[in-house]
Amino acid sequence: MGGPGSGWRCRYGTKRTVEGCHILDINKLVRIGVIRTMPWQGTIVWSDTNTGEQTARVGYTCTSDGGGWTLTLSYTVTRSNSEKHDVLLRIPLQTTDPQFGGVRWWFTCPLVVRGLPCERRVGKLYLPPGGLYFGCRHCYDLTYTSCHESHKYDGLWRTIAAETGYAPNMVKRIIEGRF
Repeated sequence: MGGPGSGWRCRYGTKRTVEGCHILDINKLVRIGVIRTMPWQGTIVWSDTNTGEQTARVGYTCTSDGGGWTLTLSYTVTRSNSEKHDVLLRIPLQTTDPQFGGVRWWFTCPLVVRGLPCERRVGKLYLPPGGLYFGCRHCYDLTYTSCHESHKYDGLWRTIAAETGYAPNMVKRIIEGRF
């Protein structure tokens, strides 16, 4: 029982992060005119910020069915085994009325997880590497890089604290120069 390698292990860096995904941001789409109160179609392009090289392309159509607006995405995903999948994804849109006027747009998450539709009202949808469909970060169990980094050295602080007799939070403050 016990011994090296048994028990809880640090899971730092094991969850996928939103920074590694293609992101659809409803507020950005409204700003650039993709989302508007009239039928519209076009293309959304993602580019590498360092090289300017195009990394992804999605065709879209925004339509109204009388009861609400739908953003329909059309794209092809190439999986790691070079298998191509053509995807046609309908994303219902919602609106709310802010207190000081105007209209705020939202995506309705289109994913079905464990047989249940998510239908969360969200501002961003993510397509992680290897994924087929855009969905909310809850459905894909995504986290932020900053969440990983905030506790990256906790084990080190506990080890130093055990050897010095200080409390772990005191060790952290001393090393970071906030004493």
